Amino acid sequence: MMKYIFLLFLVLALNAQETIGRIDKFDLPEFNISNIKAKLDTGAKTSSLHCSSIMPTGYNKVKFIVMDSKNNSLSNGYVVKDISRVSKVKSSNGKAEKRYFINTKILIYGKVYEIELSLSSRGEMLYPLLIGRELLNKGFVVDVTKKFLSYKKKREREE
Repeated sequence: MMKYIFLLFLVLALNAQETIGRIDKFDLPEFNISNIKAKLDTGAKTSSLHCSSIMPTGYNKVKFIVMDSKNNSLSNGYVVKDISRVSKVKSSNGKAEKRYFINTKILIYGKVYEIELSLSSRGEMLYPLLIGRELLNKGFVVDVTKKFLSYKKKREREE
C-alpha cells in the first residue's frame, strides 16, 4: 500500500512541475529584455548572463551591459544593480575567475521567478543566458529532446 501511495505522490509531484527544453527564450523584465536565448544546463549550479563592461561602481553596486550571442547590446546602455555576492566560479574551460552576482527576475511560463545571475563574458557561447540548477530546482523538469517550450506557449497566449 505504501508503495502505491509513494507512486501516486511522485506522479502528482511531476505533474506540478513545468517542463522546459534544453534551449528556450525567457524575459528579464527588470532589464526590459524579452526573448533572450537561454541554454538550460543541469550540470551548472548557478546561472550566468553574458555581459560586457562589468565594473563595480562602489556602494556594493555593479554596472554592466547585457549582450546577445552576436555581442550586440540588449540593454539600453548600462544596467546598475546591487551586488548579491562576489565569488570564484570555475567555467566550462576549467579556469576559475572572480564574478559578480546579482539578483533579478525572470519570466517563465508567465510566472516571475527570482534568479541569481553571475555576470560574465560569454561571447564565445551561442546563448547569452545559461540557466543552472538553482533556478531549475524551483519546479522545472528539463526534457533535453525539446526546445522553446515556454516561448511557444508565450506566443500562443499573445495570438
